[in-house]
Amino acid sequence: MWVEEYLSVTVRMSYLLADPGTVLVVGGSGGARDAVRTAILGDEGGRDGNGAGTGVTAVETIEAVAGLGETLEPRDDVGCVVALVETPADVETACAAARAGDPSRRLPVIALGDGSGSDEAVFVAVARAEDCRYLPRDVEDATLRSVVGGCVERFERRRREEAESSLFRTLLAEGELVIFAKDERGRHLYRTDKEDSPDPASVVGKTDVDLGTVTLADADERALEDDLQVVETGDPIYREERKYQFTGGNVHWTEQTRVPWRDSDGDIRGVVGYSLDVTRRKRYEDLLAEQADRVDGVIGYVSHDLRTPLQIIHGAVDIARQTDDIEAALEKIEDAADRIEAVVEDTNAISTGYRASPLSSNVLQSLQADALTTDLPSLVEDIWSVVAPDTATLELGLPEGTVVTVDPGTLRPILENLLTNAVDHAGPDVRVRVGATPTNGIYVQDDGPGIPESERDEVTDLGDTTDPDGTGTGLDIVAQTVSRQGWELRIADADAETGARFEVEGPPMVTRTEFEIERADAVELTESGDVGPVSIPGEASYDADADEWTVVGNGSNVWGDTHEFHLVSGRAEPPVRIEGRIPEFEGVESFSKAGFTVRDGRDERDPFGYLGVTETHGVEVLRRSGVDSHTDSEQFEALLDGFPWYRVEYVNGLVTCYLSESRERWIPVDQKAVALDGEVLVGLLVCSHSSDWTAEATFADVRAHELDIGDE
Repeated sequence: MWVEEYLSVTVRMSYLLADPGTVLVVGGSGGARDAVRTAILGDEGGRDGNGAGTGVTAVETIEAVAGLGETLEPRDDVGCVVALVETPADVETACAAARAGDPSRRLPVIALGDGSGSDEAVFVAVARAEDCRYLPRDVEDATLRSVVGGCVERFERRRREEAESSLFRTLLAEGELVIFAKDERGRHLYRTDKEDSPDPASVVGKTDVDLGTVTLADADERALEDDLQVVETGDPIYREERKYQFTGGNVHWTEQTRVPWRDSDGDIRGVVGYSLDVTRRKRYEDLLAEQADRVDGVIGYVSHDLRTPLQIIHGAVDIARQTDDIEAALEKIEDAADRIEAVVEDTNAISTGYRASPLSSNVLQSLQADALTTDLPSLVEDIWSVVAPDTATLELGLPEGTVVTVDPGTLRPILENLLTNAVDHAGPDVRVRVGATPTNGIYVQDDGPGIPESERDEVTDLGDTTDPDGTGTGLDIVAQTVSRQGWELRIADADAETGARFEVEGPPMVTRTEFEIERADAVELTESGDVGPVSIPGEASYDADADEWTVVGNGSNVWGDTHEFHLVSGRAEPPVRIEGRIPEFEGVESFSKAGFTVRDGRDERDPFGYLGVTETHGVEVLRRSGVDSHTDSEQFEALLDGFPWYRVEYVNGLVTCYLSESRERWIPVDQKAVALDGEVLVGLLVCSHSSDWTAEATFADVRAHELDIGDE
């Protein structure tokens, strides 16, 4: 199909390759046509009476007006039709043939009357026709040549202008540039229509400040200042990079150019310019900068974290020499060697990828359910055994079975440096507690002297240390690793009087799944409709024989404060569960999504939990903890095919997301507190991540149930 469309476009535009210098003389007698042909060509070699070129390169004759359309159909070299007419019908027939086909190829017509009594009616018909002129048949040859030449010249100019206009309109509609025109006060007169941008009609007459489409401080004000500066000084602003965060939550970098808009006298009347989204390029630039920083960070990390096991080895050797207790020394040396090996592995994890995948490559290759998650208490105890002296105390405030869906090589440096920091600053008798925050983050707190609030912004800087022998790299490693993952590091007081507390928010963590659960009433999915201001209505259908739902959805995003999608749902009383497969998904953008959700209702701002698949970014978890919260997301980018079963549960205020290979064993991958009030909706969600297109998903073996929870 696309080949046919391409060829049709090529044929329509091929007329630009031809010179429209041919004039067709049609109608009348053979002698009359020849006389007109001679008059147009004349003795001046295609020039008018003043010696100027007419643009006419050839004159051809056609016997009957009725045959004009057939003659014109395959030709692109005709620039004017001269019709010898006798009746109004001749005028109408000639004009209809000249106007047939592509609007850009509609030809001018010159009607030559015969001087009879019907000329008045002919003149009226000419006046009613578009781009048609009347001349008497006895007009002077020079006048005829001049009029014909003018028609050919204007037709060629109009044809070129219309082609250029078409090219420009296509570029505006399909290109990546946002082009704008503003008056001398910075008010929009024109703006191209692009996704994630305001509707062009809504911006007319408004400045960027009036629109208020971005949320970064002073971004709109700076844009207006640039507009007024260009108007006032006449100096253009070329390729200026700006960072914007739109009200929907999306952050973009743009490259903008503004030039003065001048009238025919050269006076400045406004500003015209364009904006190009360079977000992807800026991300690559940030990646390169982070890679350079990572080289320094890896060097600091290795030197910092190898010191402790090396000191243990040296100490064990000294003890062996002094006491002859070779066995105890060898055990300490073996433990230290294991720690050195772990440092090497963690160094490799830190040094690869600006944002480490939540799942390591060997995990993805094995696709073993046990490898999806890491037992967090065991990891903490393993690290503590290496970094802490026997006099220090570790308290685990984590429920048994707490897991994180993160590669240990990513999480280990964070925990190790936080625990080491507690021992170094609170002393060998320190008491350290590791637990879960109310929002399922991880905290590490000690009973040491704490960190003054005025110094908390500096303690994670590279080189910052209160130890004369320290390197100041430990908390810097923590801050960098947390930042690369897109998580958040907070520093607080352990309690009202003493101690430091470090909180890491963001790692996908599950602290509680061991509920005594039995399925109760089934929930039927009976409601289907769009949520948010979608551009194209969605739809859904159920095939009972195949036990499959087909859901088509539009919507620009489900993230931040933007929530546009199609939802198929049923109503239930918590606790609830929905599960199933997504065997087929046809997305239109990389973040097109389809999945399973539990939510408070159909309002855009309702809190919810979600687990599903994206077009190219693997499995995705979405959660909005409250009405006024920001919708967060986590992608398991490398995970696409290993776990085809999805489950979302809402139990005791927690939304828990699971994956399964075969529905026999469910692996929890995320758990967050979400404020759902009373009756909830469980259902299927599809968002195309594009205002212009829809995505389609097939959901199979979908089961939704209310749950009975036994004693905990």
